Amino acid sequence: MKRQVSPEVMDDPALAPEALASALAGLSRLNSVSGSFRRIFREIESEQRRRGRPLRVLDIACARGDFVLAAAREARERSLAVSFSGCDINPHAIELAKARASARSLPSDFFLHDAVATPLPEGFDMCVASLFFHHLTEVQALDLLRNMSLKCPCVIVNDLVRSPLNLASIALASRILTRSPVVHTDAALSARAAFTRDELLGFADRAGLEGATIKFGGISRMMLVWRKTL
Repeated sequence: MKRQVSPEVMDDPALAPEALASALAGLSRLNSVSGSFRRIFREIESEQRRRGRPLRVLDIACARGDFVLAAAREARERSLAVSFSGCDINPHAIELAKARASARSLPSDFFLHDAVATPLPEGFDMCVASLFFHHLTEVQALDLLRNMSLKCPCVIVNDLVRSPLNLASIALASRILTRSPVVHTDAALSARAAFTRDELLGFADRAGLEGATIKFGGISRMMLVWRKTL
């Protein structure tokens, strides 16, 4: 199945805030069903235990902050010494994320940042990119992996796997779980634009992420994990 990259509706800065909010809510339901959060959080918990000190985690392309807020709540319940931040290029998404964090009284930080065109900020121990890499060109994916590994000693990329079966599954799930026409359109586009496991692992190798591995990342997903040798 050849990769096909097309602009997604949700990436349009002109998308009405109401339509964006509806689409992000629908995407949140899809993410919840996938089981990806639990797998990513296990890696974060493992890294904190391994290092034995407080960690700072950055979620790249955080959208409305679903992962950051869920992780902050989980860390608080487990008394885990981890703080979470999220960045995104869309100001409407950042505003929504901040409002949701405030309503839930969850400690978190959200800020505008173009992670593809601009180096990541200093001071983070881990960086996570979930459902972001399929938006990128091969060159952008390679450059972002390099950027992530230079700024963070632990890198996690969780994304869709490109295959005919996953395309059909994702398109069907989007129709069942949300009424958002934006999600209906973007779900199929995302599945077609995703990388394969071999492609993502190849990018990691070329970017210098020695020892990176691919794990099961949830339904229709893969998870690349890399840790810098201590």
